Amino acid sequence: MQNGSVSVAFMLNGQHVQADVPRQMSLLSYLRGVRCLKGAKNGCGKGQCGACTVLVDGSAKRSCLLKVEDVNGRLVETVEGLARGELLHAIQYAFIVEDAVQCGFCTPGMIMATKALLDRNSDPTEEQIRKALRWNLCRCTGYVKIVEAVKTAARLIREGKTHLPVPRVASGSSVIGSSIVRAGALERVTGAPLFAADLECEGVLFGKMVLSGVASAEILEIDASAAHKVPGVVSVLTHEDIPGRKTYGLITKHQPVLVFNRVRMVGDPVALVLAETEEAAAEGASLVKVSFRELPGVFSPAEALRDGAPRVHPEGNVLRTVSYQKGDPEAVFRRDDVVIVEGEYYTPFIEHAYMEPEACLAVPDPDGVTVYCPSQGSYPYREQIAASLCIPEERCRVVYVPAGGAFGGREEPLVCIQAALGARVTGRPVKIVLTREESIKMSTKRHAEYLKYRTAASRDGKLLAQDIEILTDTGAYASGGGPVATRSASFAAGPYYIPNVRVRLSAVYTNNPTAGAMRGFGSPQVAFAAETQMERLAVRLGLDSFTIREMNALLPGKTTATGDLLGPGNALPAVIRAVKERLRDIEIEPSPEGMKRGVGLACAYKNVGLGTGRPESAGAILELLPDGCVCLMVGCVDSGQGSDTAMAQLAAEGAGLPVHVFKVRASDTACTPDCGITTGSRMTFLSGNAVYRAAQVFRDELFCAAAFVSGVSEHDISLNGQEILVRGEPLSLADLAGMLEERGRRLSVSYTYEPPATAPIPEVVEDPPADPASQRLHYAYCFAAQGAVVDVNPETGEVRVRCIVAASDVGRAIHPKSIEGQIEGGVAMGLGYALYEELKVDRGRVITDDLVRLGIPRATQVPPIYSIIVEDAHPDGPLGAKGMAELPTAATAPAICNAIYRATGWSPSRLPVRPEQIKHHCQGGNERADS
Repeated sequence: MQNGSVSVAFMLNGQHVQADVPRQMSLLSYLRGVRCLKGAKNGCGKGQCGACTVLVDGSAKRSCLLKVEDVNGRLVETVEGLARGELLHAIQYAFIVEDAVQCGFCTPGMIMATKALLDRNSDPTEEQIRKALRWNLCRCTGYVKIVEAVKTAARLIREGKTHLPVPRVASGSSVIGSSIVRAGALERVTGAPLFAADLECEGVLFGKMVLSGVASAEILEIDASAAHKVPGVVSVLTHEDIPGRKTYGLITKHQPVLVFNRVRMVGDPVALVLAETEEAAAEGASLVKVSFRELPGVFSPAEALRDGAPRVHPEGNVLRTVSYQKGDPEAVFRRDDVVIVEGEYYTPFIEHAYMEPEACLAVPDPDGVTVYCPSQGSYPYREQIAASLCIPEERCRVVYVPAGGAFGGREEPLVCIQAALGARVTGRPVKIVLTREESIKMSTKRHAEYLKYRTAASRDGKLLAQDIEILTDTGAYASGGGPVATRSASFAAGPYYIPNVRVRLSAVYTNNPTAGAMRGFGSPQVAFAAETQMERLAVRLGLDSFTIREMNALLPGKTTATGDLLGPGNALPAVIRAVKERLRDIEIEPSPEGMKRGVGLACAYKNVGLGTGRPESAGAILELLPDGCVCLMVGCVDSGQGSDTAMAQLAAEGAGLPVHVFKVRASDTACTPDCGITTGSRMTFLSGNAVYRAAQVFRDELFCAAAFVSGVSEHDISLNGQEILVRGEPLSLADLAGMLEERGRRLSVSYTYEPPATAPIPEVVEDPPADPASQRLHYAYCFAAQGAVVDVNPETGEVRVRCIVAASDVGRAIHPKSIEGQIEGGVAMGLGYALYEELKVDRGRVITDDLVRLGIPRATQVPPIYSIIVEDAHPDGPLGAKGMAELPTAATAPAICNAIYRATGWSPSRLPVRPEQIKHHCQGGNERADS
């Protein structure tokens, strides 16, 4: 035994292990770094997420909290040890068939926690299941399908079916509306190395950022001399090492790759240390000394807008203003026969908290660099990386690596430019993996917003006017703050017909963390305010929650607040009715003694696509491969929402071939088409149209090719499953590919889809519009309604959400279980928004810097969620489908808050709602909000 090391011997997945390891090495580091078992993931390094869960002597343990010496003489089991040859463990099988896998980062840990439970109790109750999973966080699924998977696995085990064959992908071509096996599910349940931090590369250097730690300052000096003396440190890079553009940004290119003059937030990177080991890089980074001259900062929009306020950017503190008016709201507010409700609201910053912290591997070559990373679009990343490296874009390849969740937070290349820079400077591969604390400091957030509403209605409940003022805190840099501002403004009035509307919004820079795109993209904030206004108005008028919304619902032939004349394929009344009917049918046990029950409703709507006059397109390429499979190349990325699967389904339907024939390749700048950012619920509509139409062309070309190689007419060609029939004689796709190759040909088709044209928000909105196209803000919308049942203890302020019913208008369901998963995951995120989550910032410094402090909901906190899919085919969508993944988050928080209002008479105006607030107001702390 060497100094500082310890000898250990234990059983690992049935194999005897004996090794000398550093005394402080964690079991997680040993499994991943030494044994190359990548199933256990590092989501936090503090035992808060459970992604690293393994079994030790049959008990679920978080391996990041254990040292290797802690398992000396014990039995260790990881997810890689569950399968038996070609047979999956029943738990792995159940997670696939129940579609309990989305991004998959948390899946191995969930599976191992489940095994620990089922090994001791093969017939657990739902409460026992949720309790067993309480240390395992999931940001994607809402836990609903995970719980169902555990129940299914338990049943299989009770039946003696401990191991089963891998579930087969559907063999037919008519799979639209069928929940086929999700693409990539097998790799995720077996712990295959998929994610960027899992990637290995010979000669790799590890990168560690030096962050500013201050919110507003001028850099005077960077002293890296001590870092250079650390054994293993190869280089320390600063802005002086950047050969090209020193800034980046999704739209506005002003965020520093490495700070070169002015620090604007605590997460600004100042230097990058490159070393042979992660430990040496971390030690080197801790020794880089940065001298600052601290400057005054601004930490709220109101403060930033004051006369003489310090400027965050030379051009000022306002990123964007949005202002428009429809009709004459002030004339309505002056009338004596209207009922007016006023309210001021606040929604906080929210952390994305995807389970996988940012990671990237950059590999140099003589001509350029290849960057492997999770993203929401490889082409936008490529442009920004190439510009900083000062190389042509074609010499920078960006390859999408599966993301462990995204939710809008991977629109920015947060560590990719630095990794690529390190690779170019050193000539060696560079890998950067952020810690959870670094990720929280550096990454973008959901915007905090300050909202002021006035609403006027007739005494029978018809909405007549709305006047809205909004300030958004966009933080230190622009990111997606401009489009988010536009979305908040355009959806501020809610999904209702209101003849008179005025909206004024300012997106304001501060020295807080940068805010950008996050699920809902400006809609959750305004949905909370608008739906609270609706509920206060309903209470004032003595109307029930459903009646007031149904009588004001946007319908085809009516205009939105921005003057967009709605056409068919918009189903708000249908989702409201669906929630009403389901709530009526659900049996919920009576409220416990001392608690008051309330039922709340909220609605929301959301754009599909970027719209607002911005050009959009998406392409698809289909190519017949030598093995008879068809490579489907698309630009959209699947970060857990299931787009790879949906694209294969659409291709199968369009081409008339079995779905398992299609192998999806997504977002690789070397071969896939560019479709921009996967955001705005746009990819089912855009890429889906491109794929379906390309597949139809591919089918025609397939017939032509078969006729060509066979010397017959195309009329003699037909399809029978995976085989082509030439005058009734079978010709396999593989044989066709071979015959084409012999003739120097290949079968490849491409198609680019462009959606209907849109227009920016007009300052003066016409109702009805003389030219509807001039006010067509978006080419499609999706609608949702949600009902929440809560019990509130007025003495303690405790809120128990008993269930949530969520109905979403999806156009047409391509893969129903994926849609349900998006609804359930969105609801869970909305639940956190309502009651638990907040990124707290004190003068620019992040206070809630880990997953526990952030308040991410756990399995024990998420109630039963009843998801309802409403189909009203959109005329322009692929087979009538349209996007909806962002929408479910928006309605949840207001539904819960409206339920609290109905239970207690107090209407919350700030999120999240804390027990002490409820207790204070229920005990007479202030007047009722509707008084």
